[in-house]
Amino acid sequence: MTPLAQSWLLQSAVIFLIVGSLVGLVAGALLLYRPHLLQKLSSVLNRWVSTRHLDQSLERSVSIDPWFYRYRYASGTLTLLGALYILYYFTVKLDREQAIIGLSRHYSLPPSLTGGLLDALVLSSLLGALLALLVSLFLLLRPSLLRDFEQGANQWLSLRRALKPAEMPRAGVDEYVYSHGRQVGMMLVLGSLYVLVFLLSWIGH
Repeated sequence: MTPLAQSWLLQSAVIFLIVGSLVGLVAGALLLYRPHLLQKLSSVLNRWVSTRHLDQSLERSVSIDPWFYRYRYASGTLTLLGALYILYYFTVKLDREQAIIGLSRHYSLPPSLTGGLLDALVLSSLLGALLALLVSLFLLLRPSLLRDFEQGANQWLSLRRALKPAEMPRAGVDEYVYSHGRQVGMMLVLGSLYVLVFLLSWIGH
């Protein structure tokens, strides 16, 4: 990461923390002295946004298996050639030492970390290429065996069912905050003041 990007990210984080501290300070003061105003503001801002209509597009299954079986010689040959090229590149052509040096210099990473990430990439690519090689051979030689495996492996998982717990509004946090308004307000004020003083003193130095 370049020094300019690091400086920009650091400044953005400081500004974000300062703004958050000011908001926390105001919210804590309202909890201490005008809790009814905060309740009115919360009732205006708290609007439930459902993601059900966004999930509908993800709930549609798209089947591309018939195309592979219809053109099994073309798809099997292309998959086989791609898998063989990946196996050749990562086992014969790739110079690990030179790759680590180049990637470390380009991304400003330590060589040990770059080597670990490169090894993970190579291993996952080789495993994927071996799987693609087997699939291509099944397509070319015995597509019926691949169809039996595909019918057992293709199981539809509903995203809507998995996200159903997130679609339930929970007001327990608000109730707890308002029932312990003075304690929570005092913690917010003290925490926000501490963060503000720390950040302003750090910026001043």
